[in-house]
Amino acid sequence: MRLTNHRSLPVAGAWLLASVLLAGCEVNLNTEGLSARETKAFTVTGQATINLDTFDGAIEIHSWDKPEVEVEIEKRAMEQSLLDEIKVEATQQGDQIVLKVTGPSRREFGGVTIGVHVSPTARLRVVVPRQSNIVARSGDGSIRAEAVDGKIQLTTVDGSVTASRLSGEVQVRSGDGSIRLDKVSGRLDLETDDGSIGFEGSPSALRLKTGDGSVRAQIDAGSVMADHWELTTGDGSVTLTLPSPFNAELDAETSDGTVRSSHPQLDDERDERRRGEDSDERRDRRRVLRTRMGDGGKTLKVRTGDGTIRIEH
Repeated sequence: MRLTNHRSLPVAGAWLLASVLLAGCEVNLNTEGLSARETKAFTVTGQATINLDTFDGAIEIHSWDKPEVEVEIEKRAMEQSLLDEIKVEATQQGDQIVLKVTGPSRREFGGVTIGVHVSPTARLRVVVPRQSNIVARSGDGSIRAEAVDGKIQLTTVDGSVTASRLSGEVQVRSGDGSIRLDKVSGRLDLETDDGSIGFEGSPSALRLKTGDGSVRAQIDAGSVMADHWELTTGDGSVTLTLPSPFNAELDAETSDGTVRSSHPQLDDERDERRRGEDSDERRDRRRVLRTRMGDGGKTLKVRTGDGTIRIEH
């Protein structure tokens, strides 16, 4: 006959709990965590300049027709003491607004945790006038923005960035995450150290760069290059969709791959030095395509270290 000791599991659990406590570690079996919200409101008379900074958490930015800026801060942590350590500093000077959220020191929430652990975060939900200048930074979190016109800088150390209907001067930086922009216009500067970039819009100046990831850019009809454009990836394919007609000095090159084109303005471009080959074979084999599109003008530079470049219509 087999005898079962029903006290074995409780004893083992008690022993584990005691061992952890004796080691001076944190034990938290709470799976929900604690949260708190507060809202800051500011009235502006002209074009607002808003500087947003959170140590950890997502940032969402939208616009409305009111001459007001409203910021909702959602703080979250596992314990009340950690929640209390999340501080919000907000100041306003005329139409300039600065809001910064700092979190608890590492020693406050370090250690070993048993169960689900929620790191301290502070998420920002922001509503601004359509005509606004914005600087937004997250130490660890995604950023989303839509329907804003002005000078816009979006930066996250670790997270993705998505945006729609932005115009003006737009700069996006991600240390580790993808970038997706839709219906964006103006001077655009987009860069991620590790992640893909997807873009659709009508830029006047354009710089896209990723250290590791694909690039896909769709240029709307009527777009005019007011400055040189550059699309670069260290490792990944590049797909560039251009309207027709389009004026540019195209300079496309891949270190390991091919440059291919299905754009009608490039169909008649032939490498006279390789008449003995079929046109499709020549196009598939070549790693460099430098040619004038339409009336020429500014340089459209496309580079990949390892991948195929496609110029489409």
